[in-house]
Amino acid sequence: QVGFKQTPAGKRIERMAKRFINDSSSIVLEAVDGLIKSTPNITRLDGYPDIKVVVRSDWDKAAGKVSVICGGGSGHEPSFAGFVADGFLTGAVCGNVFASPSQDAVLAAIVATTGPAGCLLVCMNYTGDRFCFGIAAARAKNEYGLNVKLLVVSDDVAIPDAKQPRGLAGTLFVLKAAGAAAAAGLGLDAVEAEAAAVS
Repeated sequence: QVGFKQTPAGKRIERMAKRFINDSSSIVLEAVDGLIKSTPNITRLDGYPDIKVVVRSDWDKAAGKVSVICGGGSGHEPSFAGFVADGFLTGAVCGNVFASPSQDAVLAAIVATTGPAGCLLVCMNYTGDRFCFGIAAARAKNEYGLNVKLLVVSDDVAIPDAKQPRGLAGTLFVLKAAGAAAAAGLGLDAVEAEAAAVS
């Protein structure tokens, strides 16, 4: 989108677009579609577009490995759907732009990817993320009998002495540590411990 700006002297100058957006109402769906078309071994869950969950298509939840799931508001690509791969995330739950995903979407990701080895949910320290991921984890335990642990990441070097550190760039390292531990076949408690040690 190229626009024009008027200078104080009334001169019209052309402005360059800062981003490529076809339609703001479909930007998340287009980003997910593009990622899936361009990346091997990933797919989306049924329920799309309301449930925007990207998962590994080569994942076998009965194979005895821990599922690692993360997610949050879109607009920070490639987080988190771009991290769905062997040795990284099993699934990513995409919210709308800068908005937490719904608890139903998080629950769908848990149920689709979690086998007997359990699931580590990782979310950042935002109220909406903590709420939706926490409720989904409780529902997965109570309604499906799944072994789910929730790790809230709260690094925040951007705001010194923050009263509620949010969890930002450092989450990448937490996710990689968790994904590598799960790929190596460690149990849920050990995967959580490896991820927490980096957090």
